[in-house]
Amino acid sequence: MDIEKTEDTILGMSSQYIKGVGPKRQKLLSRLGIETVDDLIRHYPRGHYDRSSLVSIGSVSPGDTVTVSGEILAAHSRRLGRRRSMFTVAIDDGTGALQMVFFNQAYLEKYFRKGSTVVASGQVRLYKDKKQMAGAEWEITGESEDEQLLNAGRIVPVYPLTAGISQRMMRRIVKAALDRAAGMIPENLPARIVSGMGLTGREEALGQIHYPDNEASHNEAERRLKFEEVFFLHLLIRERRILVREGKSRPEIAPPHLLARHFLENLPFSLTGAQKRVLKEIRADVEGEKGLSRLLQGDVGSGKTVVGLASMLLAVGAGHYLDDTATTEILAQQHAMNIERYLEGMEVTHALLLGSMKLAEKRDVQKRLASGEIDLVIGTHALIQESISFRQLGLAVIDEQHRFGVRQRATLGSGDILPHFLVMTATPIPRSLAQTVYGDLDLSIIDELPFGDRDVRTELVPPARTEEVYESVRAEMREGRQVFILYPLVEESESLELKAATEEFERLSADEFSGFPIGLLHGRMSFDEKMRAISMFRSGEILGLVTTTVIEVGVDIPNASMLLINHPERFGLAQLHQLRGRIGRSGSGGVCYLLIDEEAHGKGRRRLEMFAETTDGFRVAEIDLEIRGPGEVWGTRQSGYPSFRLINPLSDNDLVQASWEESGNLLSEDPGLELPENMVVADYFRQYYRGRMELADIG
Repeated sequence: MDIEKTEDTILGMSSQYIKGVGPKRQKLLSRLGIETVDDLIRHYPRGHYDRSSLVSIGSVSPGDTVTVSGEILAAHSRRLGRRRSMFTVAIDDGTGALQMVFFNQAYLEKYFRKGSTVVASGQVRLYKDKKQMAGAEWEITGESEDEQLLNAGRIVPVYPLTAGISQRMMRRIVKAALDRAAGMIPENLPARIVSGMGLTGREEALGQIHYPDNEASHNEAERRLKFEEVFFLHLLIRERRILVREGKSRPEIAPPHLLARHFLENLPFSLTGAQKRVLKEIRADVEGEKGLSRLLQGDVGSGKTVVGLASMLLAVGAGHYLDDTATTEILAQQHAMNIERYLEGMEVTHALLLGSMKLAEKRDVQKRLASGEIDLVIGTHALIQESISFRQLGLAVIDEQHRFGVRQRATLGSGDILPHFLVMTATPIPRSLAQTVYGDLDLSIIDELPFGDRDVRTELVPPARTEEVYESVRAEMREGRQVFILYPLVEESESLELKAATEEFERLSADEFSGFPIGLLHGRMSFDEKMRAISMFRSGEILGLVTTTVIEVGVDIPNASMLLINHPERFGLAQLHQLRGRIGRSGSGGVCYLLIDEEAHGKGRRRLEMFAETTDGFRVAEIDLEIRGPGEVWGTRQSGYPSFRLINPLSDNDLVQASWEESGNLLSEDPGLELPENMVVADYFRQYYRGRMELADIG
């Protein structure tokens, strides 16, 4: 479940009491996150088929998505190699014949009997001059009249399912839940917003999202429920922002900022225009009454580290202490090395605090932090344990912040004085999604790279060309340049059949790259072992590094010019973009090879092709969202936290903006949601969302 329920209403009642469910089937529904009647009603279809009118098979053209009905002439299953099978069903309606095709679903044979009539919906294609429909949605006719009303002769829903639950069963159960709750589904938006935006009433929208009268009524229902989805999330974020700041002051950071100015004037390079613009925004924030609460986005290699360090020195120069919190020990170590290099000759005391340090070393750093001897501390989540105290935390810089739990981030601002916050990410988030997730956290974007557009070419490589790629790697290493060779897992997995980095390192050392100095890096190494491998790679002692995703952040090797990613289909596009950012960092370009599986096809292959066509991180993020949908907006699934079921902040930006404005107007007029006309909002908000306020605990 993604919201808390009470059982004093029909919506809060366990879904096992709905006709057709029962305790046994309830266990199956629980796999889908369905525990209550409300969950059932909000188990939205992933699509619909229009079965209001049947099309004759003879009139269908390849590419059409249609619904047809025909008599089953034959059904046959056959093997396609050792692990694949194909099941075909031939049907005829008197005007023509069509073949339904199902892969790896031989069990379907028991459902299709010669002479029965089937209704099938899907896209028709031509294969060897025969009409085919692959992976069709189907129904065997001859059901009761009630079943026919649910499954044919109308626009019917297609639901996400789990093993043991069929489409027909899910339709029957959801319809029973809608009927049981009829007349008892309360409105949860103010009448002013509903009428002003021309929204459908809530009960009508919930009915039409499942069984729409037509396309227009479905679109109106979807629009209403999308708005509702993001509206309550915006209320949650806005209210929490207010409560977090109540009774708290921000550390005073006033000009002339001599320390930061000295740092910037002595850099061995010039800042880009984008870096200067963002620093100006940050300086205005820390000097202002509102303070700094800003999300800084910048593509890999855009220079966020320098901006973050200059921001820290604004606080140190004003007599405050600060922390730089990273997601991994490797990233923290990388930050510490950069900071030490940049601050050479400046009177700024800094320390590193890691979970892997010896207890005595940790206690020494903690003691010096509490006494104020340390101006700047760099570390991982160890920084925000209860045992850590700062004499005066002035500014917290959190890198790759989406990887931290929201409660962990909140800990940094739990005192009477609220520190300034700068949260940074190299994982691009489209502006509309950033506003949806992070609310009124101000947004800055470094949209310029120090060396101009990075000249990194990305190429999909089938297995037949692997040796050709290995020769390119050897040629690169002969020239003294360096290469990453990446695998998804450390250990062999029978289910995924993926090669392990450790196993491949031994093979590559003895075979393809015999005579070349290569090393191994993976997440199960100790911290010292990891740093030794990275240090040897950085110094050029080894030219090839066989590794896992441990290099995703925090590994900066300017001489690395080539990256081989095995099984790229196993990664998200944002992660692939981060990995690709490990090469070409000197501005001299590079090549990223995606070594795809033999059977990579369809959406998986197209997704990688789209990735290869652009090096723009924001475009990559948009492609990722378009393909996967918005899903879990908090970066990692956290039990009980809201997720997006319908709204896509990219395509629904107008609803996101309207929701942000309306939620702001509502709380401005009625901060406590106490006016009679707003009680419908307050009741729903308190019951379902207010218990999740920790979500908004970011600065």
